[in-house]
Amino acid sequence: VEAYLQELRRKLKVGGKGFIHHSNFGEYVNSPRERLPDFVTKPLIKAKVLDWAHHRNPGMTAELFRALCAEHGLHCISQELVNWRGRRLIDCLSLFERSDSAQQTGTKIIRNPGFMREAARIRRAGRKRS
Repeated sequence: VEAYLQELRRKLKVGGKGFIHHSNFGEYVNSPRERLPDFVTKPLIKAKVLDWAHHRNPGMTAELFRALCAEHGLHCISQELVNWRGRRLIDCLSLFERSDSAQQTGTKIIRNPGFMREAARIRRAGRKRS
């Protein structure tokens, strides 16, 4: 992600915007659930008691993304933390811009645990129209 941001800083004009879908799994890395051994978690995931991590990067968080943006001359405008086939908000949709101005507003952060339900509802509505 850092290499992408570095390159996007070079390519975007001032005011140019970008969008990246990235991991937020790092927010959960130190949770007690993540310290459980595989022989405990695998059957619980299969029984849908625990969520699967979907191979997300445990080293990335929404907070780190904002810091990397700032480090590379970008401003993170908004972030939507979303669930991905589970309950935990392990993904993040980030909108950012190249900004050479010191006057930047804070990042708008939205926590959306209903993202997958919304996606399913949209999919069903699309099928009805077909």
